[in-house]
Amino acid sequence: MKPGVIHVRPTARHCQGCRSCEAVCSLRHYDKVNPQATGIRVKEETIGNFKITVCLQCNGMYCAKACPNNNILRSSFSGAVYVDDNCVGCGACAKACEISAITIVDMGQGPKAVKCDLCGGLPQCQSVCPRNCLAW
Repeated sequence: MKPGVIHVRPTARHCQGCRSCEAVCSLRHYDKVNPQATGIRVKEETIGNFKITVCLQCNGMYCAKACPNNNILRSSFSGAVYVDDNCVGCGACAKACEISAITIVDMGQGPKAVKCDLCGGLPQCQSVCPRNCLAW
């Protein structure tokens, strides 16, 4: 496994769609459960089959290259690609992401890009998954 990345286990039957990962992500980052403001997303593609989308922290950093204000950076501590507080929510990064792991959300302070930042080095989603669908 590539270090510094949340890995989704390949078997779709693992994820039961409980969305605990989404809840803990939004709680950690925004102090409230908001399924729109989460760095990990669970989608039911067909009945009982769930797809998990989370940033792969890619080396190419296409989102960062697309950001006109250089608000997407890589942490020297965790290696995570994160959005800094100066993001204006233009959406260029979301369009550049090949796996659609970035969303633009307005949490009452203007639009901002939301993506997985590995919780600063200890991803909370991995620890709350009751089916152990995520690894780091």
